[in-house]
Amino acid sequence: MSAPSLVLGTAGHIDHGKSSLIKALTGTDPDRLPEEKERGVTIELGFAQLKLPSGRSMGVVDVPGHERFVRQMVAGATGIDVVLFVVAADDGIMPQTREHLAIVDLLGIPAGVVALTKADLVDEEWLELVAEDVRELIAGTSIAGAPIVPVSSKTGRGLDDLLAAIDAVASETAARHADLPMRLPVDRVFTIAGAGTVVTGTLWSGVAERDAQVTVYPSGRRGRIRSVQVHGQGVEKARAGNRVALNLAGLERDEVERGDVVAEPGSLAVTDRFDAYVTYLASEDKPFETGTRVHVHHGTREVLGRVLLMDVEMLQPGESGYAQLRLEEPLMPRYGDRFIIRRYSPMWTIGGGVVLDVLPPRRTRLKEHERELLEALRLGDLGSAAVGLLRSRAVPMTSTQVAMALGLPRPQVADQLNKAALERIKIGNETYFVTAEALTGLVDAIESELASFHEENPTATGISALALRDHVDRRLEPKVFDALVERAAAAGKATVAGGEIRHPQAASAALAEEEAVRERLLALLAQQGLQPDGMAELAAAANAPLDVVRRALTKLVASGEVVRVAPDLHFHAAAVEQAKRRIVAYLHEHGTMLAKDARDITGSSRKYVVPLLEYFDAQGVTKREGDVRTLGKRAE
Repeated sequence: MSAPSLVLGTAGHIDHGKSSLIKALTGTDPDRLPEEKERGVTIELGFAQLKLPSGRSMGVVDVPGHERFVRQMVAGATGIDVVLFVVAADDGIMPQTREHLAIVDLLGIPAGVVALTKADLVDEEWLELVAEDVRELIAGTSIAGAPIVPVSSKTGRGLDDLLAAIDAVASETAARHADLPMRLPVDRVFTIAGAGTVVTGTLWSGVAERDAQVTVYPSGRRGRIRSVQVHGQGVEKARAGNRVALNLAGLERDEVERGDVVAEPGSLAVTDRFDAYVTYLASEDKPFETGTRVHVHHGTREVLGRVLLMDVEMLQPGESGYAQLRLEEPLMPRYGDRFIIRRYSPMWTIGGGVVLDVLPPRRTRLKEHERELLEALRLGDLGSAAVGLLRSRAVPMTSTQVAMALGLPRPQVADQLNKAALERIKIGNETYFVTAEALTGLVDAIESELASFHEENPTATGISALALRDHVDRRLEPKVFDALVERAAAAGKATVAGGEIRHPQAASAALAEEEAVRERLLALLAQQGLQPDGMAELAAAANAPLDVVRRALTKLVASGEVVRVAPDLHFHAAAVEQAKRRIVAYLHEHGTMLAKDARDITGSSRKYVVPLLEYFDAQGVTKREGDVRTLGKRAE
């Protein structure tokens, strides 16, 4: 079995020799911008490939060390599996050393090696003191106990030992999720003449293969992978953990930008909020208050947002708690993703956390079942989380929808849902799961909203399904709502008729009134023949409200007793049939007809005859050529 694909990333203070060390290890200079070479500092992310003694290859991401470029550092660090934590032996621990370590820890990077660079500039006693300081610094973090190797990029000291240490740590590091849908946070976008748009990044999950369809999030634009490269070599497919370049067909350079995510279509939810378990750094000197505006770094994207604590009004330094992050621009997180928060101004890292629920309702306080869901998600109890998500959402969901919300493989979620005591609604080939409590609540809500509707609209005989759904819960898919209405009808809590939904008891008076109006309208239209009144005049003649007349005419049209020729022009069906017979007979005898001929033989006026002829044209009874009409194909 081949070794999993992993990415090694640097971290550490500016000018501590990260880029020089990568060049010494790989032979590649990761500083690619002229400004970087001129200033001698890394500004953007640099990339290289590292060959290890075991034969394993690792992608390498070199991140900036300057405090002004922490945004770029976070963008690179989110794709790292093993961190190469760099501390210069002559300087020791510096401000960005601490901030970068905090970011590494908050992102949960599970493995690392410490390189004490510039070892040729200090004596052995000083080197040991710095090593001890670093050992204490990393204690209690995700890379606690990492091997510490003194090196010199200038003399070559310790480079072989460092490679061996990286190799050993990499051999014990787990691979990323190849079983989840493909997801690539974009860290670079450029064009190649003759090829088009190219994006690069670390493949967070899944497999990227040639000719696969992809979606760019959050824009939703679609494209196709024309070709795939790993470490500059063309391949048929790349797996989770690879540093990849994808040549995308169907997408222009300005349709993709750094911070976007290229992923399998339909696999990500774009959201303006998510629930998380947030940690406030112990190094801060004052409490973190709910509602604080922050920079949120997720993947290669940075947005502004506010952190709303859901248990307390503030966190003390070193404390953690549940929070909802409200974002000013969208993100595309999955359950279990890590993120960083930095103070709005002045900018520095103050904490981070783990994404739990990517599509939560807006809330600032947790109900008991909502807390249980977040607890299950935080502890990785996926069986409880799947059921808890349904309980929290309180709407029917398929296993695919639950899996997407949790960021888990669908078969795993489906297995948990099938084992649980849940109600099931079969719609076509799909099965929707819902808790018994939520199902009862939705059916009761349909009855309650119908009763309220009739109370507010005493002359109405019913409400459309779309309008009623908006009152009950607009999150419900139309087909799911239709299934719920069927259940309400079976329980005697709703009646569906004539394209409307009504309460079985509440609409009886309105139905009786509408029936009486229908009879009066039918009599009026029969009397008026081929010169009927408009709706306003009919309403006055029938002594009925205009909205009741409109509904009554719609039902008469549906039953075939009335013909609607124009929005405000209705004929009794018998009058239309009589006019049709006369017009067809005339055309059989004369072959052609003008509008004035139709007027004469029907005894009507041009006001009514012209729209009536247009109706017959549409029905195929007549055929118009200029001002002349002949028999149509459906004249008989």
